[in-house]
Amino acid sequence: MPNRPLSPQTLLDRLESVLTTLPSHRLQGDGRLTSVTLATPELRLQHLPELNGDWFYWGEPNRQHYLLGIGEALRLSATGSHRLEMLSDQFELQRDRWHHLDLDGCGFRATAFTGFAFDPADPMQQNWSGLPNSAIFFPELLLQQSADRCALTFSFAHNDPARTRLRARHLLETLSEALRREPEPARPPNRLARTAARPSYDEWIHQVSKATRQIRQGTLDKVVPFRRISVRAEHPLNPARLMASLDDLYPSSLLFSIQLAGSTFAAATPERLITRRGVLIDCDAVGGTIHRAPDPEQDRLLGRQLLHDPKSRHEHALVVQGILASLDAHCHQLDAPDQPALKRLRKLQHLWTGISGELRGDSTLLRIASDLHPTAAVNGFPSANAGRWLSAHQNDARGWYTGAAGWLDQQGDGELAVLLRCALLKGESAELFAGAGVTSESCPIAEFQETELKFGTMLEALEHA
Repeated sequence: MPNRPLSPQTLLDRLESVLTTLPSHRLQGDGRLTSVTLATPELRLQHLPELNGDWFYWGEPNRQHYLLGIGEALRLSATGSHRLEMLSDQFELQRDRWHHLDLDGCGFRATAFTGFAFDPADPMQQNWSGLPNSAIFFPELLLQQSADRCALTFSFAHNDPARTRLRARHLLETLSEALRREPEPARPPNRLARTAARPSYDEWIHQVSKATRQIRQGTLDKVVPFRRISVRAEHPLNPARLMASLDDLYPSSLLFSIQLAGSTFAAATPERLITRRGVLIDCDAVGGTIHRAPDPEQDRLLGRQLLHDPKSRHEHALVVQGILASLDAHCHQLDAPDQPALKRLRKLQHLWTGISGELRGDSTLLRIASDLHPTAAVNGFPSANAGRWLSAHQNDARGWYTGAAGWLDQQGDGELAVLLRCALLKGESAELFAGAGVTSESCPIAEFQETELKFGTMLEALEHA
């Protein structure tokens, strides 16, 4: 069903009437945000409209929860070892001064997007140029969709009503045109050709063999090196088609994409870093991977094999142990099952443990994330030793791959996803990333094959982009 057309003029008229009634102290022009939310006709944000300029996207298909942000009303940024604490402090200051009007009682909160790189010191150069190391983005225009309602929020941080009206008109007309646009007709798969792989197969085998020897010597328990491949498509890769494809193929994943300063990054990840709702938090521990089988009985056998595989269980236990240790300082109650379950995706199944807790104080989402990230699932264990190994082997310059991204709302709630199953897009080209958890029992060839399985998620979706 197509999106029903938005009426820019109707929304503008309502917005202008609100602006004229705002008291003068709400329009200080000192960086304080004002956000106005209006109900909208039904949207279908699971099919991302084709947009130019900067945008931010979050999707949870199974929950029918989608966020689309356009433009930037305000950005907070930080870098270095204390970047997330610094971002948290900046956000809390802004949150205290954030004025939000929910005119139609939609129940949606004003919301910002956030994302950060794996390495706090990553200069974000070469292909990553255009994306910051870590930032919070307050979109000018935010569309929110849940299972039963939709809304639009316009935000600004200045006191010029004429400028506000002109900008709102431009954004609303651009959005309305994009939503009215008919989807492109179906076409044959966009055939992909690999153009580069780093490290090479031989280099990977040597690297993993070396890591396994060092683990057996007792210097660390687990480390997570990664591979990257470059592909080129027959036609330019379309981010809107890519996200729609990921929505269709991987409805149990968390979807995230961002287009900023010419860089487009997309992810369909099975792993939450953290969700906060009031004093309650939830985290995913994911570690241990095996493929799926089309035959149901064979698929069940593979799942049981994974559940009873000593290497995978050890790898997974280290992830759980690390998350529990990181959360202990923030929570007076933590719950985690003794045994992992299976998280089944389209082509992969993982060992998964859901961890929940109740906060003991007023720890913010980003401060908790600072202690959690990087987890043993993407870095290794113990964290400091694994980090030194990755740095020594040039495995820490990952950009946003294995960083995290998500959203934060005006009340301090939010959700962050670990950025896995990723692609960095530019024209007909894309760069993909995949890692594998190496322990003392690892087979270098098997770990290589695991990364190939993980590449398959994005490769399949890119064929339809």
